[in-house]
Amino acid sequence: MRKKAASRILAYVLTLCMIIGNITWPEITAKAETITLDLKPDTGWKTVTAKSDTYSKKPKAEMRFSPPSELGSMKAIADAGYKTLKITYAVEDFTELSGESSGVMPFVSYGPSWSNNDVWINLEKAGQFEATLDLASINTTSTESVAFGIQIANLQENSTIKFRIVSAVLSGTKSTSGGSSGESGGSGDSGSGSADLDSIGNTSSSVTASLADGDGTAKGDGYYETEITINNKSNSYIADWIAVADVNGSVTAVKDYSSWSALKGVFSDGKLYIYPNTSKKSGAVNAGSSVSYSKLGYTGTANGVSITGVKVYYSSQSGAFDSFIGSLSSSSGGAGDNTGEINTDVEYNYAKLLQESLYLYDANMCGSDVSAKSEFSWRSNCHTEDAKTTYNGKTVDVSGGYHDAGDHAKFGLPQAYSATVLGLAHMEFAEAFADTATEAHYKRIMDRFVDYFERCTVLGSDGSVKAFCYQVGDGNVDHGYWGAPEKQSSRSGQATFTSDSDTCTDIVSETAAALAAYYINYKDKKALSYAEKLFTYADTKAKKNSSGPASGFYNSDSWEDDYALAAALLYKATGKSAYATKYNNVYGGRTNPNWALCWNNVAQAALLYSPNSSKKSVFVENQSGLIASKTQSGDNNFCLIDSWGSARYNTAHQMTGLLYDTIYGKNDYSSWANGQMKYILGNNAGSKCFVVGYNKYSSKYPHHRASSGYQGSVTGNAYTKQAHVLVGALVGGPAGSSTSYVDSSEDYNQNEVALDYNASLVGAAAGLYLYVKNSGTDEEKAAQKVVPKSEVSSELRTISGESGGGMTTEDDTKDPSTGSTGSTGSTGSTTGSTSEKDTEAPSETPAVKVTGISFDKTYITLNVGDSDEIKATITPAEAKDTSLVWSSSDKAKVSVQNGKITALAAGTATITATAKDGSGIKAACVVKVLTPGKLSCNSADKSWTDLVYGYSNADQAAIELTNSGETTLTDVKAKLKYGTAFQIVSSPTGQISAGNKTTVSVKPVNGLGAGSYSDTLVISTANGSASITLKATVAKGENTAVVTLTKNSVTSYSVTVSGKVSGAAGEIEYAISSEKDVDASKLTWQNGAQFTGLKEFTTYYVHGRVKENANVKSGQISQALEVTTPLSDPFVIDIGRLNDSRYVGAFTDSEENPTVKVSQSGGIISVSFTENKDYTITGNGEDVIVDTGNASGITVDNATVKKITVRLGNSGTFVIKVSGENKIADGITCVSDNSNVADVKVSGKDTSSKISTATPGAAAIKADGNIEIDNIQIKSDGKGIESAGTVKIAGGSNGIDSVSSAISASDVEITGGSVDAKSSGLGDGESVISADNSIKLVGGSVTADASGSAGGNSFGVKSDDGTIIVDGDVSIGGAPTYSKDPVDSKGDSVTMVKVVFTDENGNQLYASSVNKGSTLDLSKINITMSDGTDYKTSRDGYVLAWQDEAGTSYNADSVYGAVSEDITFKAVWIWIVVDISVDASITFAATGDTAYKTTYIGAAVRPAVKVVSRGKTLDAGTDYTVSYSNNTNAGTARAVVKGQGKYKGSKTLTFAINKQAISKTAVTITKSAIYTGKEITPAVKVTYGKRTLAVGRDYRISYSSNKDFGKAKVVITGIGNYSGSKTQYFDITAAVGKTYTNGNYRYKITNASLNGKGTVTLVSVVKKTKTVAVPDTIKLGGRTFKVTAIGKAAFNKNVKVTKITLGRNVKTIGARAFYGCKKLRTVVIKNTQMTGKTVGAKAFKGTYAKLTVKVPAKKLKSYKKILLNRGVSKKAVIKK
Repeated sequence: MRKKAASRILAYVLTLCMIIGNITWPEITAKAETITLDLKPDTGWKTVTAKSDTYSKKPKAEMRFSPPSELGSMKAIADAGYKTLKITYAVEDFTELSGESSGVMPFVSYGPSWSNNDVWINLEKAGQFEATLDLASINTTSTESVAFGIQIANLQENSTIKFRIVSAVLSGTKSTSGGSSGESGGSGDSGSGSADLDSIGNTSSSVTASLADGDGTAKGDGYYETEITINNKSNSYIADWIAVADVNGSVTAVKDYSSWSALKGVFSDGKLYIYPNTSKKSGAVNAGSSVSYSKLGYTGTANGVSITGVKVYYSSQSGAFDSFIGSLSSSSGGAGDNTGEINTDVEYNYAKLLQESLYLYDANMCGSDVSAKSEFSWRSNCHTEDAKTTYNGKTVDVSGGYHDAGDHAKFGLPQAYSATVLGLAHMEFAEAFADTATEAHYKRIMDRFVDYFERCTVLGSDGSVKAFCYQVGDGNVDHGYWGAPEKQSSRSGQATFTSDSDTCTDIVSETAAALAAYYINYKDKKALSYAEKLFTYADTKAKKNSSGPASGFYNSDSWEDDYALAAALLYKATGKSAYATKYNNVYGGRTNPNWALCWNNVAQAALLYSPNSSKKSVFVENQSGLIASKTQSGDNNFCLIDSWGSARYNTAHQMTGLLYDTIYGKNDYSSWANGQMKYILGNNAGSKCFVVGYNKYSSKYPHHRASSGYQGSVTGNAYTKQAHVLVGALVGGPAGSSTSYVDSSEDYNQNEVALDYNASLVGAAAGLYLYVKNSGTDEEKAAQKVVPKSEVSSELRTISGESGGGMTTEDDTKDPSTGSTGSTGSTGSTTGSTSEKDTEAPSETPAVKVTGISFDKTYITLNVGDSDEIKATITPAEAKDTSLVWSSSDKAKVSVQNGKITALAAGTATITATAKDGSGIKAACVVKVLTPGKLSCNSADKSWTDLVYGYSNADQAAIELTNSGETTLTDVKAKLKYGTAFQIVSSPTGQISAGNKTTVSVKPVNGLGAGSYSDTLVISTANGSASITLKATVAKGENTAVVTLTKNSVTSYSVTVSGKVSGAAGEIEYAISSEKDVDASKLTWQNGAQFTGLKEFTTYYVHGRVKENANVKSGQISQALEVTTPLSDPFVIDIGRLNDSRYVGAFTDSEENPTVKVSQSGGIISVSFTENKDYTITGNGEDVIVDTGNASGITVDNATVKKITVRLGNSGTFVIKVSGENKIADGITCVSDNSNVADVKVSGKDTSSKISTATPGAAAIKADGNIEIDNIQIKSDGKGIESAGTVKIAGGSNGIDSVSSAISASDVEITGGSVDAKSSGLGDGESVISADNSIKLVGGSVTADASGSAGGNSFGVKSDDGTIIVDGDVSIGGAPTYSKDPVDSKGDSVTMVKVVFTDENGNQLYASSVNKGSTLDLSKINITMSDGTDYKTSRDGYVLAWQDEAGTSYNADSVYGAVSEDITFKAVWIWIVVDISVDASITFAATGDTAYKTTYIGAAVRPAVKVVSRGKTLDAGTDYTVSYSNNTNAGTARAVVKGQGKYKGSKTLTFAINKQAISKTAVTITKSAIYTGKEITPAVKVTYGKRTLAVGRDYRISYSSNKDFGKAKVVITGIGNYSGSKTQYFDITAAVGKTYTNGNYRYKITNASLNGKGTVTLVSVVKKTKTVAVPDTIKLGGRTFKVTAIGKAAFNKNVKVTKITLGRNVKTIGARAFYGCKKLRTVVIKNTQMTGKTVGAKAFKGTYAKLTVKVPAKKLKSYKKILLNRGVSKKAVIKK
């Protein structure tokens, strides 16, 4: 009795547990409370010098501040709930780096890391701005000290910038425990309840959008594209924006460019919403700036799409529009769930998937404990010999761990990778394992990994790693075996360890990463110790990939990604900055890997867990980029990253996207992953599930030896034998479309299973379970149920210790939404469990349902942010379930939780409470949320332009402020940014009631100096702000001061004055001019009152005025002060100014006695000198007669006069100095006033001192006394020198060129110097040098040339009454004749001999008379040619010699010796051989230079040269030869110029032969070619002119895009003598009738169109198979062709085929197509257009008698008739 009662009580308890387990408990929700914290940084202005550093060559400046100590790390900030930091900053002065745009970066610095989260704000002008940092996306785990700041980059080096931080505010949310809620979570109803943009953002005419390429023109990729520029002409900072575009036409899809584009978009309710992709570019637009974003792609209706208008909403709050965007119903594929529903008969149960995905690790266990540890009953111990592995003579136990895949080797890299990925799954999705009761199973799996890794690590006595066993088993031997691992022969000795030559940095690092993840999950210190030791081994050994036996099977892309991931996870585990540094050293510059997470490349994980937040954008670029580029257009948009193991890559990419969303609190990839996993589970065109044992569509024949259950070979058993169901194993997946997937254990591409495959499947399943739990639909949530083990597989066994002991097993199914256990479980033993048949269910009373709900209020008005509560009364009171489900019609405006409502945004929403008991009873309340008071004002600039310095009161400007909201606008304040030049006259009232206005009045302050001023009037309110720029220009005032000038001192070259100001104070400035009345603007003004550098005796006018200053213009110009400069010397006379009486009157001495007398008569001016001084005359006075009067001497300096009369005075020598060229028409006449005749000396300054006369018969110099000349050149139309005394020449170089006698005197003495005398008009008996008495020639050189005179009896030298005395060696040139024979000074006769010099032809060049017996020095014979050249040097290349009459030659520079008789010398020119390498200019004739370049022409190039030596251009072939080398091919050529004949030596010139541009050649190539399926390389002919170029010598050819249909590209690249490249194209076309192999079938083209209308016929098979699936379309050459027909006899007598599925486009079946296919049991026909004409005779003749044919329902009748007529047996079943 007691026993029976006990049993009954137990039954009641169990029944109660079942009831309780099925109760849906109210969900405990968390309320998010918004929190902010003002960090209160130093807000003072700072002036910082911009500098560059080792991190950036572009100068920058920064300012830092720190949070309070309790928030001293990123982790502390995150733990406190703060997620963002908004920094308001102001910049006053800065200098931009030339050629660069300055910009501002808000940043956070922690430990060795620094991040601006890719935020960059262009800095274009001074002002106040805002920047926001998303701290949560940077780092939430670092415990190192943190600092914040702003950095301004791209500044001029060493320039200063003035800036400050205005405020810095942390914000976030803090979760508090809330009440129960009946609302379902998630993202809300798609496309409904959109928030009101007007209540979220602002609009203004000052903020506009400009679109480019938005006109509907289709682009080449079939999409429309647009770029957008946001123009912020307002004075407010914009943190976020969204543009709403009106569209003409319908957008059908928005293209996902998010991997690189700065834009995102959504098309909803007929409008295109465009907004910034903040992962690429923030929505920040500074005041007065414009920011451009590119680009958004979308597609639309066939008639085209165009944007007709756009409106911009903006906000000062970052992320303001996120919730609105989330509420939109989008046609964008993006990274959302872009799969459709194809297979509705699939359960998407991620709880079950997570549960089952773990079982592969049970199937692949290895070691001596498999029987005890594996969940599968068909697995037992194997490879126990691994425990006895030896290393360096010592035993190392490397047993345990897991077999790699379908084989039994243990490879280190995929094993470590799998453990790492599983570890990451638990790190982020631990809740999923707890919810689904898989935590214990998961940990057993991970414990086994960790135990194996630790045992594979060989430690030394010091505890450091000496080696690591990274492979057990020989891959080649192992792959040659098919059968159970338990039966595999021993692999003793097949273990491989690391070494110094094979350090395996990749494998060791990845193992360290796995152990670090395990520590993070379970805080196992031993695992962490091994992780750090292994990382140290990897870090200190030579870094390289594994090169051992494993590399032939698992060859890593690089070791860097494994190393970086290990460093990142160790940094996360320990917080040690050294790991972050090591990460950055290796991975700091990592760019987009363009690949999914996989054992050979863990870059995505290394980027995701990077200590450096800048890698977040690289992760997103890769994640989104692969989705965009690898998603198939058909087959439900499967993302096929690679054809080998496509499901493995796909689930890995799902997992990384889910990790990202979880870590950063986003939903960017979760929806996409959800759709992709549905594909994996069977929602695909082929209705294939790629997870073994998951459902009825699952793959059945995985490539897995242990589960196959047979020994021998897989060949022949691929579709038939499979002893065990490998539950939860992910197979490789489709290589292409799911429709072409073949379930075969022989296909290790599509059906391989592996540890790494399932690792990402576990992670993706766990992530998706949580995604559905938190954001899924009710239907999705309801599907999440853990399945009892007994339902999973009958081959599962209970592991010892799994049941009993309080451990929850997977048989205890759990409802993910409630966490409660549903079904009964084990009672602690594998036997004696109680089943539902042993329980008695108590009877239940029918539940009383709700019949009415009433609210205490039905209409509520709230302000934004306010809360209220609706109290509900439920009838009847005895209703069993009185719980309500509360909902809001617009969650963006009003939220509700258990009746408590919160106003979120302006607008109206209906709050509904629905009875949860299923009665359908509801109650509603309308909530109106008032539009918050909102500032509206005209923010146009205010300007004052009519102010003049000294103004007393400026006009006021009033700014009207309006409240455009429905509630009072509070905290209305006005302030000036600087407040120095402007003042607020009247301030706002502090608040503005709804619909009302107030004003703010401002004006410039009084007393502003002249100049331009600006300030900003800042209007701030509780909702909205405005900035109005104030500008004022103050003009300079007028100056009324008057200046009076007084003369202080005047010299011949300077003037000094002084000035006095009356009327107002001010500084005087001065100017001088030659005019009295002059415009002040044309004068040159100076500060000083002294003017120098003036001309003597010149009248000037000095002016003055008060100088302009900062506030006042310059004063009026003073009355001009006239000043005349005096003469500098009263004895220097400008004879050209003697007609100016004022000038003449100025010539006075110190006692004011005149120094000159001037008279004028008949147009002739006479001037005489009054004082015994030396006078100078200069200037042009051709009508002036000069009388020296009392002067003691005169200087004639470049003067032109009529006549000079010299009064010689009483005695002595009167000196006349001559300088320059002087024209004295009547000459100089020297007269004496008494009987004492004085002498005169005329002395020139140098040989340029000249006197010329123009009056015939007048002497140039005439005197009564003696005349001495020195260095004088005379040109006279009369006589040269005429003296009544003696003419003396003792020195200097003198020349006299006269008409009459050059010298005529009483006596002539020439004792030195030289005189060259010529007379051109001597009469009969006259002479060049004539004396009444004696002529003494006793020294110097004399030429007396009468050859120019016509008189026949003229003489060179003539003495009338005296003697001609010749003493010493006197050379008398000109072949003079003597009036009498000369004698010496003793009276002895002197014999003169004549010396004549002729040219080589006998023409006289020069003649001279010398004393007989005197020595002739040939070097002193200077013969000047008519052109002025020296005869000696008149012939280049020759030297002159003189040959006497005897034929003896003498060098022209030698001494001949004594001359005893008349002698004639003839010129002899002797050639000197010239070395052209030294004494010649050699150039290229074409350039006139030594440089020359040309272009390759295919023949030798011989540019002409020009050789010039000593002024002579030499003749080629006569004087020189030219030889060329290396002058054909491109390169450096040589031209060697070699002298010959009269020239010697050689010189080499080089010149460049440049390569010919290949672009100038002609290329011949076929215009089109027929597609072959292989790369097409048509012949190419290249010609240049008539020359055909050779491939390999002159050019090379590369082909691209030359396999598929379309334009193929041919690039001809010049080599050798040709450069550059030339591109040609040819078309690859289709041809009807051509047959191609595609997959297992051969197709013939029947329509060659390449625009999607092309068709093919399947004509035969490559390899006979049991199943034939004829696709709808095939891809040939990158183009799609519809498969419309089965060719004649295509499957004729194919006795292997059992099932054929015809694609939807197959409407033609050729005759005998399936003739004789006797095993053909099933045919599926999808096309609805077949007719009797399109199905050929005997098409199905000879097929299986009981053939089943499935046809479209509407064609059942007609097709049945056709098929029976075409050979289908009457026994066949034809059905729909």
